[in-house]
Amino acid sequence: MTTVPPLACSTITFRHYQLRKALDTIAELGFSQVDLGALAGLCEHVPPNGSVAALSEVATQVRASSLMVTSVNADPGSFNTAETRSTVLGAIHRLLDFCVEAGSPRLVLTCGAPEQPAVASDIQLGLVADGLNTALERAQELGIELVVEAPHYFRLVNTIPRAQALLAALSPAVRQAWDVSHVRASGADPAGLFPQFAHRVSIVHLRDALLADIRRPMGLGDVDFGGVFASVSASGFEGPFVLELETHDSPFESKEEEVRSALNQLRSAAASAAIGREEQ
Repeated sequence: MTTVPPLACSTITFRHYQLRKALDTIAELGFSQVDLGALAGLCEHVPPNGSVAALSEVATQVRASSLMVTSVNADPGSFNTAETRSTVLGAIHRLLDFCVEAGSPRLVLTCGAPEQPAVASDIQLGLVADGLNTALERAQELGIELVVEAPHYFRLVNTIPRAQALLAALSPAVRQAWDVSHVRASGADPAGLFPQFAHRVSIVHLRDALLADIRRPMGLGDVDFGGVFASVSASGFEGPFVLELETHDSPFESKEEEVRSALNQLRSAAASAAIGREEQ
């Protein structure tokens, strides 16, 4: 691939397949790395609230594939809802153990559920930060990087100012997932803003978007991927990129072709970013 390496594909892109077929399809498309979806109600290739035995069974399937795991993208519950803190932490601990067993160096978690009524947003943000800081202790014991996806357009931390507030309340050891679609949907420029967050970013998610709309197949939004690649490169970022394509408003039947098209567009964007660097 001539896109900015390394590039993984998320199994969320193929959430309509069983895990084994999703992994095989991603490998057949030329990827060597995979992001595993563990999102409750959306993509449970890794069961986000699974038992130790169920998670171990999934880890066995993952290890049997040819793909290296770059991350587990998980929603095991949120600290700003009525779920008990201990329940959410227990699920996170099991997922951290899964990361060790499956060979994933990082666990990406959500930045809370959508804002809850009747509770001030700053209090909810504090609950999320406290829960993630507590989960970090177990992650560090296991040598797994704990990452929060912020901003996320549909969740509590849905703007850049809220993302800044959350990151300030977290231990610096909790890293950030920079999803360009959620940044763009929030009204911000994912390329222009990246340098401000580069020191904290562990992984970059790639999907197209418009203002207030993350559900765009590649090429039908207005994210400047060439600008993203140029900004990321100039910032010295060396972490992985994850292709995580829209799965709500585009047909599953053409998903493989959609991935091929996205790869072609990303190659072109990376080439334009490289030309821009050479001309500077």
